[in-house]
Parts: sequence; structure tokens; C-alpha cells
Amino acid sequence: MIHHWNEICTQIETAEGKLQDFIETAGLSATQLKKLQKFIKEWNQVKKMADAFDKFIAPVDPIKVESPFDQDDFRYMWKMWKEYLQEQHQILMRTRMEQASLEFLSDISGNDTDKAINIIRLCMKNRWRAIYDPYQNNKSNTEKPNNDGSDF
Repeated sequence: MIHHWNEICTQIETAEGKLQDFIETAGLSATQLKKLQKFIKEWNQVKKMADAFDKFIAPVDPIKVESPFDQDDFRYMWKMWKEYLQEQHQILMRTRMEQASLEFLSDISGNDTDKAINIIRLCMKNRWRAIYDPYQNNKSNTEKPNNDGSDF
């Protein structure tokens, strides 16, 4: 999605350059320039909206995500987890969240790939919005994550 958005932004910049070239070289009459000003006002509004949306799509530069797990079966399950979050909870996992989640998963699984995959499956099965330590109940009295699919 970000790649597609970047292509749209590039196209807007290209169109802006061509519009400026047209205005400078077209030799328009005063009447035509007045009509063009209405279009330019609308065009500037589109650019302003695109700039505001750009801050939502790519608020900060992404970081390089480094997974502690290097097996194909884990990479597949991690892809499933990210797609699950987007499909089930409308959560787009950005790079910083992804890196922190991978590090947490590595910690709670003891860097064991099979354990990590089982934890992801458990989280998906329970419709959780984040990765939780299923072994935490044995360590403390902390409250279990809400598994009814709601935010509350």
C-alpha cells in the first residue's frame, strides 16, 4: 500500500510540474487565466489533502526489521499474523511495532521457532490483537487478555 501511495505522490508532483510549465508557456488571455485560477485553487486543495494523508500513510521513515527467526515456516506464520491483524482488527503493523513484537516473541518463546509459531497460532485462535505470553499465568496473577474480539 505504501509503495502504491508513493507512486500517487510522484504522479502528483509530475502533474504539478507540467501544470506550471503549461501556465508559463501557454500565453493565456486574462479571461483564460481567471478560469484557470479556479482550477488551480481546486488543485492546491487536492495537494493539501494528499499532504495530510501522507502523514497518516508514512508518518515516519520505516526501520529495517530483523527477525530472530530464520526458518521458512516461521516467515510464513509471521506473514499470516500480520495479515490476520489487518483483516481481523484493521491494524497495519508498521516496522517499529513489528520489530518490538518479534523481539517479545523471541523472549517469551526462548527463541524456539516451534514455540513461537504455536504462540502466534494461539493468539490468532483467541482473536487477540497482540502477542501475549501464554506462560505468564504460571508466573503472576496478571489479568488474561480479553479474547472476546472487542476492544474493551
